[in-house]
Amino acid sequence: MKIFSNFDTKLRKTKFAEYQKEYWVDNVLWFGRSRLYWWIKSFLPTLFLIGISILIMVLFTSRFGSDYFVAILIVILIIVLVSLFPIIRKYIDYKLDFIIVIPSCIMMYDQWWIFKRDVITISSASIKTISIRKDKFLYSVFDNWDIIILTEWDSHGDGEVTLRWIPKPEKRRNEIARVIWLDSQANQNPL
Repeated sequence: MKIFSNFDTKLRKTKFAEYQKEYWVDNVLWFGRSRLYWWIKSFLPTLFLIGISILIMVLFTSRFGSDYFVAILIVILIIVLVSLFPIIRKYIDYKLDFIIVIPSCIMMYDQWWIFKRDVITISSASIKTISIRKDKFLYSVFDNWDIIILTEWDSHGDGEVTLRWIPKPEKRRNEIARVIWLDSQANQNPL
Protein backbone atom coordinates (compact mmCIF):
# COMPACT_ATOMS: atom_id res chain seq x y z
CA MET A 1 0.00 0.00 0.00
CA LYS A 2 1.42 3.36 -0.97
CA ILE A 3 0.16 6.54 0.66
CA PHE A 4 1.65 9.69 -0.82
CA SER A 5 5.33 9.25 -1.69
CA ASN A 6 6.63 8.77 1.86
CA PHE A 7 4.76 5.74 3.14
CA ASP A 8 5.09 2.59 1.08
CA THR A 9 4.60 -0.87 2.53
CA LYS A 10 6.22 -2.46 -0.54
CA LEU A 11 9.29 -0.22 -0.51
CA ARG A 12 11.56 -2.94 0.91
CA LYS A 13 10.66 -5.41 -1.85
CA THR A 14 10.96 -2.88 -4.65
CA LYS A 15 14.31 -1.48 -3.44
CA PHE A 16 15.71 -4.96 -2.82
CA ALA A 17 14.71 -6.13 -6.32
CA GLU A 18 16.07 -2.93 -7.86
CA TYR A 19 19.47 -3.33 -6.19
CA GLN A 20 19.62 -7.06 -6.97
CA LYS A 21 19.25 -6.26 -10.67
CA GLU A 22 22.04 -3.69 -10.44
CA TYR A 23 24.51 -5.50 -8.13
CA TRP A 24 23.51 -9.19 -8.52
CA VAL A 25 21.74 -11.31 -5.93
CA ASP A 26 24.82 -12.25 -3.84
CA ASN A 27 25.97 -8.65 -3.48
CA VAL A 28 22.83 -7.22 -1.88
CA LEU A 29 21.68 -7.76 1.70
CA TRP A 30 18.60 -6.57 3.50
CA PHE A 31 17.48 -7.06 7.03
CA GLY A 32 15.06 -5.52 9.45
CA ARG A 33 14.45 -5.51 13.14
CA SER A 34 14.28 -8.81 14.98
CA ARG A 35 11.12 -10.54 16.08
CA LEU A 36 12.14 -9.82 19.68
CA TYR A 37 11.51 -6.13 18.94
CA TRP A 38 7.95 -6.99 17.86
CA TRP A 39 7.37 -9.06 21.00
CA ILE A 40 8.68 -6.46 23.43
CA LYS A 41 7.53 -3.25 21.74
CA SER A 42 4.25 -4.30 20.10
CA PHE A 43 2.76 -7.64 21.08
CA LEU A 44 3.28 -7.64 24.86
CA PRO A 45 2.18 -3.98 25.33
CA THR A 46 -0.96 -4.69 23.29
CA LEU A 47 -1.68 -7.79 25.36
CA PHE A 48 -1.06 -5.81 28.56
CA LEU A 49 -3.35 -2.99 27.39
CA ILE A 50 -6.15 -5.43 26.58
CA GLY A 51 -5.74 -7.21 29.93
CA ILE A 52 -5.76 -3.98 31.93
CA SER A 53 -8.80 -2.73 29.99
CA ILE A 54 -10.76 -5.88 30.72
CA LEU A 55 -9.74 -5.81 34.38
CA ILE A 56 -10.75 -2.15 34.77
CA MET A 57 -14.03 -2.84 32.98
CA VAL A 58 -14.85 -5.75 35.30
CA LEU A 59 -13.84 -3.83 38.43
CA PHE A 60 -15.85 -0.71 37.59
CA THR A 61 -18.87 -2.69 36.42
CA SER A 62 -18.90 -4.76 39.61
CA ARG A 63 -18.39 -1.64 41.75
CA PHE A 64 -20.90 0.70 40.07
CA GLY A 65 -23.24 -1.81 38.47
CA SER A 66 -24.42 -1.99 34.90
CA ASP A 67 -25.99 1.49 35.05
CA TYR A 68 -22.69 3.12 34.10
CA PHE A 69 -21.54 0.37 31.74
CA VAL A 70 -21.75 2.49 28.56
CA ALA A 71 -19.98 5.48 30.14
CA ILE A 72 -17.20 3.25 31.52
CA LEU A 73 -16.87 1.52 28.16
CA ILE A 74 -16.53 4.84 26.31
CA VAL A 75 -13.87 6.13 28.74
CA ILE A 76 -11.87 2.89 28.51
CA LEU A 77 -12.10 2.86 24.69
CA ILE A 78 -10.77 6.42 24.52
CA ILE A 79 -7.88 5.55 26.85
CA VAL A 80 -7.11 2.40 24.84
CA LEU A 81 -7.16 4.26 21.52
CA VAL A 82 -4.78 6.95 22.84
CA SER A 83 -2.50 4.29 24.34
CA LEU A 84 -2.41 2.34 21.08
CA PHE A 85 -0.72 5.10 19.04
CA PRO A 86 2.81 4.48 20.43
CA ILE A 87 2.31 0.72 20.06
CA ILE A 88 1.20 1.13 16.45
CA ARG A 89 4.26 3.31 15.82
CA LYS A 90 6.52 0.53 17.10
CA TYR A 91 4.72 -2.00 14.91
CA ILE A 92 5.25 0.23 11.88
CA ASP A 93 8.94 0.42 12.83
CA TYR A 94 9.08 -3.36 12.98
CA LYS A 95 7.35 -3.91 9.65
CA LEU A 96 8.67 -1.03 7.54
CA ASP A 97 12.14 -0.07 8.79
CA PHE A 98 14.93 -1.94 7.04
CA ILE A 99 18.57 -1.83 6.04
CA ILE A 100 19.95 -2.55 2.58
CA VAL A 101 23.66 -3.20 2.07
CA ILE A 102 25.19 -2.90 -1.39
CA PRO A 103 28.90 -2.77 -2.25
CA SER A 104 29.02 1.03 -2.40
CA CYS A 105 26.95 1.87 0.72
CA ILE A 106 24.64 0.93 3.56
CA MET A 107 21.15 2.47 3.48
CA MET A 108 18.81 2.62 6.46
CA TYR A 109 15.15 3.32 5.71
CA ASP A 110 12.94 4.64 8.50
CA GLN A 111 9.27 5.31 7.64
CA TRP A 112 7.32 7.44 10.11
CA TRP A 113 3.59 7.31 9.71
CA ILE A 114 2.33 8.76 6.45
CA PHE A 115 4.24 11.99 5.97
CA LYS A 116 7.85 11.23 6.79
CA ARG A 117 10.55 8.85 5.61
CA ASP A 118 14.24 9.10 6.54
CA VAL A 119 16.95 7.41 4.52
CA ILE A 120 20.47 7.42 5.96
CA THR A 121 23.25 6.38 3.59
CA ILE A 122 26.74 5.43 4.71
CA SER A 123 29.38 5.25 2.01
CA SER A 124 31.52 2.10 2.05
CA ALA A 125 34.64 4.24 1.74
CA SER A 126 33.84 6.06 5.01
CA ILE A 127 33.35 2.87 7.07
CA LYS A 128 36.27 2.25 9.43
CA THR A 129 35.00 -0.54 11.70
CA ILE A 130 31.90 -2.66 12.23
CA SER A 131 31.46 -3.87 15.80
CA ILE A 132 28.76 -5.40 17.96
CA ARG A 133 27.55 -4.04 21.30
CA LYS A 134 26.55 -6.81 23.69
CA ASP A 135 25.29 -5.38 26.95
CA LYS A 136 21.75 -6.53 27.70
CA PHE A 137 20.62 -9.84 29.20
CA LEU A 138 17.45 -10.17 27.11
CA TYR A 139 19.42 -9.42 23.95
CA SER A 140 21.84 -12.18 24.90
CA VAL A 141 19.13 -14.78 25.44
CA PHE A 142 17.62 -14.15 22.00
CA ASP A 143 20.89 -13.37 20.12
CA ASN A 144 19.92 -9.78 19.28
CA TRP A 145 22.45 -6.99 19.51
CA ASP A 146 23.28 -3.59 18.17
CA ILE A 147 25.74 -3.32 15.30
CA ILE A 148 27.92 -0.22 15.56
CA ILE A 149 29.39 1.19 12.35
CA LEU A 150 32.23 3.62 12.95
CA THR A 151 32.60 6.05 10.08
CA GLU A 152 34.81 9.00 9.23
CA TRP A 153 31.81 11.27 9.39
CA ASP A 154 28.02 10.98 9.44
CA SER A 155 25.04 13.32 9.50
CA HIS A 156 25.06 13.46 13.30
CA GLY A 157 28.73 14.41 13.39
CA ASP A 158 29.80 11.79 15.91
CA GLY A 159 31.00 9.20 13.39
CA GLU A 160 28.99 6.34 14.86
CA VAL A 161 25.85 4.80 13.37
CA THR A 162 23.98 2.20 15.42
CA LEU A 163 21.76 -0.48 13.88
CA ARG A 164 19.50 -1.62 16.73
CA TRP A 165 17.67 -4.90 17.37
CA ILE A 166 19.60 -6.89 14.77
CA PRO A 167 19.14 -10.67 14.89
CA LYS A 168 22.24 -12.88 14.59
CA PRO A 169 24.63 -9.91 14.67
CA GLU A 170 27.87 -11.83 14.06
CA LYS A 171 26.44 -13.29 10.88
CA ARG A 172 25.14 -9.87 9.79
CA ARG A 173 28.48 -8.18 10.54
CA ASN A 174 30.33 -10.77 8.46
CA GLU A 175 27.85 -10.41 5.59
CA ILE A 176 28.15 -6.61 5.69
CA ALA A 177 31.95 -6.84 5.72
CA ARG A 178 31.89 -9.23 2.75
CA VAL A 179 29.69 -6.95 0.65
CA ILE A 180 31.65 -3.81 1.63
CA TRP A 181 34.89 -5.64 0.78
CA LEU A 182 33.59 -6.07 -2.78
CA ASP A 183 33.53 -2.29 -3.17
CA SER A 184 37.07 -1.89 -1.85
CA GLN A 185 38.28 -4.58 -4.27
CA ALA A 186 36.54 -2.88 -7.19
CA ASN A 187 38.16 0.46 -6.28
CA GLN A 188 41.63 -1.10 -6.08
CA ASN A 189 41.33 -3.02 -9.35
CA PRO A 190 39.47 -0.82 -11.84
CA LEU A 191 38.78 -2.38 -15.23
